[in-house]
Amino acid sequence: MDIKAKEQREIKKLEKAQSFHNAKNYFIILIIVLTIVYIVDELASNVRGTVDSFTICDLFNTAFGTPEYDKASGTLGLVTTACYLIYLVSPFYKSLADKYGRRLFLIINTLGMGVGMLVAIISHNIALYLVGVVIMTFFTPNDVQVIYLMECAPKQHRAKLCSITKGIALISVSLLGLFVKLFVDRENPATWRNVYIIPIILAFVIGIAAIFLVKETPVFTKKRLEYLKSSEEERKAKLAEEQAEASAEKASVWNAFKYIFKTKQTRYIAIVAVLMSFATGYTGKFQNMIEVGIANNVITPSGFETILMFYPIINGIFTLLGGFLTDALGRKKSALILGLWAALGLGVFAWGCSAELDPYITGFAYGFSIAGLWSISDMLFFVITSESTPTGIRASVVGSMQLLGMVGVGLNMVYNNVVTLVAGTMNLPFVLTVSYLPLMAISLLIMMLKVKETKDIDLDNVTVS
Repeated sequence: MDIKAKEQREIKKLEKAQSFHNAKNYFIILIIVLTIVYIVDELASNVRGTVDSFTICDLFNTAFGTPEYDKASGTLGLVTTACYLIYLVSPFYKSLADKYGRRLFLIINTLGMGVGMLVAIISHNIALYLVGVVIMTFFTPNDVQVIYLMECAPKQHRAKLCSITKGIALISVSLLGLFVKLFVDRENPATWRNVYIIPIILAFVIGIAAIFLVKETPVFTKKRLEYLKSSEEERKAKLAEEQAEASAEKASVWNAFKYIFKTKQTRYIAIVAVLMSFATGYTGKFQNMIEVGIANNVITPSGFETILMFYPIINGIFTLLGGFLTDALGRKKSALILGLWAALGLGVFAWGCSAELDPYITGFAYGFSIAGLWSISDMLFFVITSESTPTGIRASVVGSMQLLGMVGVGLNMVYNNVVTLVAGTMNLPFVLTVSYLPLMAISLLIMMLKVKETKDIDLDNVTVS
């Protein structure tokens, strides 16, 4: 088949997709599919941390809290951290969705998460388990469903739909606690695999369903049709324009870092963002922190299950509240409040892992803490940064700020596992709390004293001053 015939075939396919956009009930079906994809994404992102101690006990044939467990946990954690180098490929992979469309990658990412989880549960050795971790790590952060929502939802409902679907997905993580309650036997750590089964089935079912139920987004469809129907001269001109933009973008990345560090406002935002990224480290060890409470007889196994089921509900609710808070009080005040949520929640959660406390209070504290933590992170990396940067360099600055955030995350992952090796798992509630609370306090102090309010900034006329 020659190129022209292929293009005519693609035009017919896209025009057929275009006719679906206004079809009766299509948008409702699309929102349902995207919400389930979002749920799969959150389940795949959180399932490994939910059964972390059981996985280590099974794969290393050890018991929680022993020196052998500490060595296994720290070593596996450091090796797993190296798996995150796959993120270096992620920007190139994500860019393919601009060339080949959102639909293909929505399907691939969803099925890919299912494959990663499947490889993890069929593994009976560390090497194969790490292959599953790499696959999950690669496919979970792409969030094509969010791009779909942004490009398919009516402008007046876009923010609401994004917020609602995210809230539902966050609350759905409570299912993992239910699966632990139903399927995990503490006397047989190998039963951690059972927690993955329903998320895997859900990933494959919704991934395959998306093939038949979801069409390409209107934005990409229109853009691609314009290209396919254009003349050869118009395509050459467009290609030259894109190459010039790509060259300018490379320069913009360097300019973006220069802008971040030379401009007082963004320099302090970057410092706060990196410190808060480092302070997210306790979220990777939360299940081990709860297990310490069980080992010390201050948390019962049923209390453990209660915490796992309850904290995602609190996280979802307070994440939604955080969005309203930002618009009502302004960026700076709400960031300070969200940071205090994170710090207060961490303190109470660590207390609940070390002393007798109602599991609902411990679960509430953890959900409250991470709701504040992730909300302030979103605000720092996207909202405040965008509102502190001129239009011409805004996208590059936001992207560069996210790279700085990855530095903070990488550091906390290494730190967590070194602490596990040196101090031991049984000391994690105390050591991690003592480590991360001061970081939060310092970042909030810098935020309060050095970062200016951006709520009423005119995005079209942002100046360095």
